[in-house]
This record gives sequence, structure tokens and C-alpha cells, in this order.
Amino acid sequence: MLDKFFGSGYVDRLITDTLYYKIPESTFFCNRGFMYFFRKQIAILLIIVACCTLTISCSDNLAAQCTKFTEIVTKGNTLIDLKQGTYDAATTKNLAKDLNQTAKQIEALQITDTTLKEMQGSSVKSFRKIGQALGDMGKALEAGNQASTSIKGREQIQTAQVDIIRAGQEANQAAEALDALTGKLINYCKGDRT
Repeated sequence: MLDKFFGSGYVDRLITDTLYYKIPESTFFCNRGFMYFFRKQIAILLIIVACCTLTISCSDNLAAQCTKFTEIVTKGNTLIDLKQGTYDAATTKNLAKDLNQTAKQIEALQITDTTLKEMQGSSVKSFRKIGQALGDMGKALEAGNQASTSIKGREQIQTAQVDIIRAGQEANQAAEALDALTGKLINYCKGDRT
């Protein structure tokens, strides 16, 4: 009867409204409060997870720093081993350039660990010293190869020989220091930290 007078949805709305007012208000408040609290906790949890993920992915830990550092040092040592015993000027000069490039790569590493930072500086110095010595050796080899067979040419050859010996000694000293440093780096990165 009421449907005819008020429309078809009126009775349904009336029943729903009646039920709403018969249920205590505290029930709705608790449910709404719980859901609000729960949503807030989920939002905070998601923010914390996002921050942790960004922190971990953006900063390199010790293992990642060690891996990058050792890869570059190993690559530089491999270059030295591969071209060891070649005494032509072009190969020696190219090796010098490659080792200087290796020094730049090591220097560009973003290292935060203090011990690794010290090793980084020493490695850069060693690679640069070896590169400089090999560059000098390459120049001396070129000068010796271009010298004429005259008396002045013989003097140039003798000077080149002295320069080659001196540069070779410097390169050997720097290589020994680099070998010791590489061993120290590997031990530190393995966890021996002594």
C-alpha cells in the first residue's frame, strides 16, 4: 500500500533505515575505526617497504663494492699478464694507456668503506706508476728503434737502454706493490679483514 503512495523503493529504504537505527552506533564506529586504522597501517607499511627497497638498491653494500673493485683490478692485472714479454713500442704504449684507463675506472668507483677507500687510492697510484713506467719504456724503445747507426745514434741507443732499464725497474716495483695490494684486497673482501 505504501508502495503505491510513495513509490516502489520507499519500503525497502524504510526497512533499511529502520535496521540501521536499531543497530547500536558503536558497532559502526568500531568497524569504521578499525578499517581506517587498518588502511593507515597498510599505507605506512608500504611506505616503509618502498624506502627499504630504495635504500638497498641505491647504495652499494660492501660485497658489491668489493666485487666491482676486484673485477677492475683483475682486468688490469690480466692486461699486464697478457702483454708481458712484448718489447715493441706500440704494444708497450697501448698497455700504458690501458693501465691508465684502469686507474681512472678504479678512481671512479663510489666506495664508502674506509679500508677499501685506502686500497682504492693505492691501486690507482700503482696502476698509474706502472702505466707511466711503461709509457717511458715505449718512448725509449721508439727512440732506440729510430736511432741511426752513427756515433750519435749509438749514444741514443745507450740512453734508450738506460731509460728502458730504469722504467722497467719502476714498473717492477709498482707491480710488486700492486700484487701485494691485490692479495690484501682479496683477503679483505673474503672477510679476513686483517
